[in-house]
Amino acid sequence: MDSHFENKLYERFPDLYRERTAPLESSSMAWGVQCGNGWYKIIHDLSDKITKIAPEGEYSPAISQISRHDDGTLYVDVRNVSPPIADLVAAAREASRLTCEYCSYSPAFLRDVKQDRKQHIACGRCVNKTTTLRAPLGSKRKHKPRRASDIMVVKR
Repeated sequence: MDSHFENKLYERFPDLYRERTAPLESSSMAWGVQCGNGWYKIIHDLSDKITKIAPEGEYSPAISQISRHDDGTLYVDVRNVSPPIADLVAAAREASRLTCEYCSYSPAFLRDVKQDRKQHIACGRCVNKTTTLRAPLGSKRKHKPRRASDIMVVKR
């Protein structure tokens, strides 16, 4: 995710993302949010709902990792989790199954990337952008047909 979107989350929910300054041995949030920009709205809504129902104080929940799961969906690891918060995380994961990771278009589907051997959720437009190599613009021009070598052209 772009640092602009990450910083918006950190500024809006500083208590929830307090693990981002923790060492890598205890939390993966030091690496930042490791998914595409399309899931920003899902992550923002999840963070907003968690802060509304979370208890204040020492045992308040903290997000320690946000990334893409092996099956292509959103993976959120929360510390000090309660059953309502676990339900919110599961709902966010289910919402990510239908939302494009790159542009947030819905519906999107599970796609395989053969080069990386990873799965990701993408819409048809974004899967074309990420998987196909575009030809250079110069190759699209039509060239005049060449004349046979035995014909001489004389200019007057």
